[in-house]
Amino acid sequence: MTAPPVPQVWPTSKQTVGLNIETTPGAGGTPNFWLPVDHFNWNNKPTWLKDMAGRGVMGKDSFNVIKGVEIGELDFDGPFYCDTGPFLVANALGDVTATGTATTPTGTLSAPSIVGATSVSSSVSIPNATLIQIDVGNLAEIVTTTGVPTGSFTIPVPALTKPHANGVAITAIQSTGPFVHRMALMNSGAGRGQGAGSAQPSTLAISQWYGPAATSGARQFVCVVITEFTLKWNAETELVTYTAKAIAWAGTPMASIPAPSYSAAKPLPSWAAQIGIAGPASGGTLVTFSESAEYNIHRAAKAYFTGQNSQNPYLIVRGDVSADWKSTFVAADDSPVTHLENNDQPQYQCVFTNGLTGANALGLQVDMQQTTWTESKATFGKEAVGFDSTGGTVFNTTNAGYTGGTAPISMSFTNAVAAGSYT
Repeated sequence: MTAPPVPQVWPTSKQTVGLNIETTPGAGGTPNFWLPVDHFNWNNKPTWLKDMAGRGVMGKDSFNVIKGVEIGELDFDGPFYCDTGPFLVANALGDVTATGTATTPTGTLSAPSIVGATSVSSSVSIPNATLIQIDVGNLAEIVTTTGVPTGSFTIPVPALTKPHANGVAITAIQSTGPFVHRMALMNSGAGRGQGAGSAQPSTLAISQWYGPAATSGARQFVCVVITEFTLKWNAETELVTYTAKAIAWAGTPMASIPAPSYSAAKPLPSWAAQIGIAGPASGGTLVTFSESAEYNIHRAAKAYFTGQNSQNPYLIVRGDVSADWKSTFVAADDSPVTHLENNDQPQYQCVFTNGLTGANALGLQVDMQQTTWTESKATFGKEAVGFDSTGGTVFNTTNAGYTGGTAPISMSFTNAVAAGSYT
């Protein structure tokens, strides 16, 4: 008697998900960061071209079915990690500025510098191979000096990506971090491998090992564009979590995939939230009676297909960005209704930190400088009166990044990931 075939299954719990920023859209690459996930779902969606021309028979259905163009859809979620999660936000928004922790020496620029400059004039001598920060805020730029100072402290640097005025700060920074990566809406320029005026962020390649894919057991999605990103917290029951949706080229099997290597970063507990409304999350504007919230980024995107002898898109083009939010409150006061009735459009800030310092410091900050309150519904189903509030944002210059213009929201992340990693 012939033995029955051995059944084969692939446990969901064994899946791994890695990502990398592409050099050009669709280039793929090898994962260099690994993203723990609760769920990772995908769907390859081809267009089917049907030949329904009559052939003298009593029917009108497909006589031939030909595969047309194809797109991939991704839908995933999990705890938010302050080192890998920012890749998703950077993909959705595009404008990324990093700042570091100052050490010595510190000084100022003694002459202005332009985009593309390969040296700067400094008021102090800075050794070769020193990690430095030039300027502050949205114009901050972190580079490693590339040579020995000459003359009155002319410091060789890689080609600069931002202009800097005479007199701005120049300082050595700690190479181990922490760094603060601020992400805002890209309104000019472009990410890797795209036209300078396109205002298109860089794209991701996301790779999933799940077992049955040919050769390596893994499948890769390239030219990934995030279309929905939500950051959520609930002080009573949850870690800080996220959900994300994306479109991409249809996923294809990978020839090989490296073993995953996860960072030691831990997710943040929701109870650590600090909320500021009508001001920052400190001092008199600290709101201590918010129970939960979610912050949503929506990014329009469309895949364009052209006659290039390929079923893949010519490009996936990002369009408009919008942001909105939800918050629940214990009714410590009537302020959620007051903001609604007065349409005062207050600042809303949410801050999380893990309380550690140096390279172990982790944190995230959500900033909406001008919020609209479209509903504040009173709730009476629990022991305490509450409010369920929802709203949107107003474009403003405070939330904008170095690419200028206005923006509805910005997010900042503290970690030990090197400056420039998210672009």
